[in-house]
Amino acid sequence: MVSKERVAQQQKQQMKKLLESALMALGFFILFGIIIVPGLREGLGSALGVVLDPLADAVGVDHFLITILILAVITGIYTTVVQKYTMNWELMAKSKEYQKQIRELQKELMEAKRTNNKTLMKKLEKKKEEIMRKQTQFSGEMFRQQMKPMAYIGIITIPIFMWIWRYVDITVISSVIFPLMGEKELAARFVLGLPYWVFWYMICSIPIAQVIRKAIGLQSGI
Repeated sequence: MVSKERVAQQQKQQMKKLLESALMALGFFILFGIIIVPGLREGLGSALGVVLDPLADAVGVDHFLITILILAVITGIYTTVVQKYTMNWELMAKSKEYQKQIRELQKELMEAKRTNNKTLMKKLEKKKEEIMRKQTQFSGEMFRQQMKPMAYIGIITIPIFMWIWRYVDITVISSVIFPLMGEKELAARFVLGLPYWVFWYMICSIPIAQVIRKAIGLQSGI
């Protein structure tokens, strides 16, 4: 009986890992595919238009900023939930604790060097090396923990971005007045060549994400 339960548990874990790998592969394909695969950006935007075009029409073309705000809320919720349930927060906390210990040791080392306390310096250096060795042992898993939610998030967020990009390009949208910037076209280029709708999306998404993170009790920072 115990053996059957163990086999079932192992099979469940294998299926979970297989599903995670498939989703990560899909996420990274979308992430890099829009750069290297011709037409993928337009294809993603057109496919998502089946769902989002009616939303934009319902809100109104002249109120497209509200549509972007709605999408910022959706992606904010999705992103936060993905981060909460796909990351090993105990591992992240342990990494932060090691970083804190190293910073404290650095201060103690500086004080030991100032007083030329060679015995203490040797002791602190040995302790620092031990902490860094422990941190290095799970650095690979830390990297995986950071990349996994990025891939999952890309599955939803990137197609939404591609839809906005396509919609703004093919639709006549009135100019928008931004505070301190004046009247701007949403498709016009801003910093680093990014269009103004990306600027508006960032204005919406950053505070929304913070509110959602706090609401579901997600730790700040990744």
